[in-house]
Amino acid sequence: MCIGVMLSSSLPLTWAMVVSALFVLTVDVAAALLFRWVASKHTDMLPSFFTGVSGFRFLLALVVLAVWFIVSDSKSMKIFFVVFLVFYMVTLVHQTIFFSRVSNRL
Repeated sequence: MCIGVMLSSSLPLTWAMVVSALFVLTVDVAAALLFRWVASKHTDMLPSFFTGVSGFRFLLALVVLAVWFIVSDSKSMKIFFVVFLVFYMVTLVHQTIFFSRVSNRL
């Protein structure tokens, strides 16, 4: 309950940007570390790894959106959804470019 009061009393745009940036940073760092391990030990598993990372990122994004929906009001949900969607799309583009360049070097 305390989180809901904190979210509604603060600037929704600021919270949306902070949560979205933390989501992107966490997913990117985890994917990069896992990619390094998979690429060095199991290169034959890279296509499955790319699919797994995409699916995990999507499910994690749904969890973040669901939690935000539970603890926030309608106005901050709309702002959060738009900001999070922009961050999510940028992450998709970034990881596609990153993994394609790194895979070409292997």
